[in-house]
Amino acid sequence: ETNTANNSAADPATITVPGVPDLTVGKTHVGNFTQGQVGATYTVTATNGGTGPTAGTVTVSDTLPAGLTPTAATGSGWGPGTNACAVAGQTVTCTRSDALGEGASYAPITLTVTVAANAPASVTNTATVAGGGETTTTNNSAANPTTINPPPAPDLTVSKTHAGNFTQGQVGATYTITA
Repeated sequence: ETNTANNSAADPATITVPGVPDLTVGKTHVGNFTQGQVGATYTVTATNGGTGPTAGTVTVSDTLPAGLTPTAATGSGWGPGTNACAVAGQTVTCTRSDALGEGASYAPITLTVTVAANAPASVTNTATVAGGGETTTTNNSAANPTTINPPPAPDLTVSKTHAGNFTQGQVGATYTITA
């Protein structure tokens, strides 16, 4: 060959970097709790704010503060089997392994608690999320301050009644007093 000026070719190609997941967690409750309350609930939601789907197991954990005792944790897709919620002592752990697309959220977890009769006036409950192949872990927790009211004070009333009319000199006339 005598013409070597045409012996090369260039073809620019764009290389797409696969997206990465970025899990966050949100935690809410409605209203104030009351000392001694049974069945108070929190709602915990895991969201993928990243640019790609999750891969592998995603775990949501919540260790409840003193004054609150977890009694149940449920959510669509968070069980049964290896995808499940477990309550052990003060800690609730929920796992699942199905992929969560970018910008999507898993079904919320309803966390049910019993409030101690001597619970403090305020507690802060924090949930965390981990796994799914994410690399940004600085935004993986959510704190939820909760006001705990004392139980309502008793409100005593009294009533006094009698039957019929009394007469002067009557012996044994009675009143009924009800508290």
